[in-house]
Amino acid sequence: MLAEKPADQTTQTPAGQGNYLKTTKSLCPEDLRVLDAELWEVDGQVFMRKSCPDHGTFEDIYWSDYEEYARAERFRDHGTGLDQPIESKLGCPRDCGLCQNHQTHTILVIMEITNRCNLNCPICFARAGELDGYNDLTLEQIRSILEYTQRNNYPLRVLGAGNSGGEPTLRDDLPEILQMEKELGFDYLLTMTNGIRLAEDFNYFKKLSDTDTWLYMQFDGVSSEPYLKTRGRDLWPLKQKVIENARKLGYGKIALIPTLAKGVNDHQVGDMIRYCVENSDVIKFIVFQPVSFAGRIDTNQLKEMRITTSDVMRLTEEQTGGQIKKSDFFTIPMNQTMAKMMTKGDRHQDFCVHPHCGLITVVDHSKGKLDPVPRYVKNEEFHAKMTRAFEQNKSRPGIMWDLATSLVTYVNPRLWLKFAPVLMMTKSRKSIKSVLTEWLPSRFLTIGIMHFMDPYNFDLDRVNKCALHFGVIDREGQPRLMPFCSMNTIHRASYSSGNGEKREASPDAAASAQQQAA
Repeated sequence: MLAEKPADQTTQTPAGQGNYLKTTKSLCPEDLRVLDAELWEVDGQVFMRKSCPDHGTFEDIYWSDYEEYARAERFRDHGTGLDQPIESKLGCPRDCGLCQNHQTHTILVIMEITNRCNLNCPICFARAGELDGYNDLTLEQIRSILEYTQRNNYPLRVLGAGNSGGEPTLRDDLPEILQMEKELGFDYLLTMTNGIRLAEDFNYFKKLSDTDTWLYMQFDGVSSEPYLKTRGRDLWPLKQKVIENARKLGYGKIALIPTLAKGVNDHQVGDMIRYCVENSDVIKFIVFQPVSFAGRIDTNQLKEMRITTSDVMRLTEEQTGGQIKKSDFFTIPMNQTMAKMMTKGDRHQDFCVHPHCGLITVVDHSKGKLDPVPRYVKNEEFHAKMTRAFEQNKSRPGIMWDLATSLVTYVNPRLWLKFAPVLMMTKSRKSIKSVLTEWLPSRFLTIGIMHFMDPYNFDLDRVNKCALHFGVIDREGQPRLMPFCSMNTIHRASYSSGNGEKREASPDAAASAQQQAA
């Protein structure tokens, strides 16, 4: 439960004089027991502070820019919760499921279809490659996870399925898996890959391209040096080969996923954005992920390598010469109101994620410069007016009227002719999918920031509003869903990829290290 900020509460923290922001639940980084934690604003930054009776006090930077933290918070959109949750018996976050405490439906279900990997990355949060290859999920297990995902989220339909690992392209039957996902009604398919096989096996790449999957490709920079530090080998030539092969295939569904670490590749943020623009025929998205101190990474380097969401915003502004500013990024839950606008208030996908989980901006680069779309929209006013319309339960004609007048009032005429037909004519979840995955990428570059948590900055408030969920098989051989960051920080050791015999699992194992709960 969150506490409201007392108007006059200040204290001295190790980081300096601070102003109290909220109380949440977090973890002891040493034994993962649940602890009370507080967020404080100190000298314009946000810190998390918590104390364990056995291991002492921990303090970590949460957001490096309080003003941006507060701006994101203004767009918090509370979810309605699930209609079909499982019952949590041990208490959140010990037996994730999704349970009755979870407030957001699944946007994307991610399955680690294999633990095998052709790399041994020093920063891998999945510790991929540390188990034997026979631990691949079977096709029957994958089907059961996909079917369970729909049941757990009913009456909403989950449209996104992500195939991860390990390295998913090590499975020769990946095209078959993707086809099964399509047959089960998932129409936004992702393959999360390091790209090695796609660079070296053109025929395999062609088979994947025929399935209509998006490639979310690990991409840590535009030179050799970052890869030597993050992946243990020079992958830069192979990354370029993937782009070359995609171009030969006429394949234009690639998103680049850089893992950012301070002192490793944070100086190449602007260069990576420019690389996307230069290859915009095949690259449509870039999503920066500040490194998470979970899994294989050396946690002794936390203070030297920690980078936060607002750091990425600042670096983007600095390294694009101000063409993209911090103010051009907006928090993801704004999409909830956007989705309602597109469906005119009807049922849609649930975008009520936590305001501090991710940010996004959209950039027009058609005239040789980076021109952020949000700069031409009075976003906060537009968002506020349409949110009020939905809160007042206005009729469909009333919503249409507010939408039309808002477009005229809050959107620069330069964009009106581009966006008005899309907003006025879309009316279903299928329309939203078409806009986000076809219309938008064909015209603009989307830049995202998504900071996954670790035991040092774990915030249960964020977990309860997570919309990226791992699909796993428990020790009873049953499917269940895990919020992304609770899986990585708490439950991963209990849900390693594999068959039923190797899946030691579940709530009891996850709880064994947490008996001293707050």
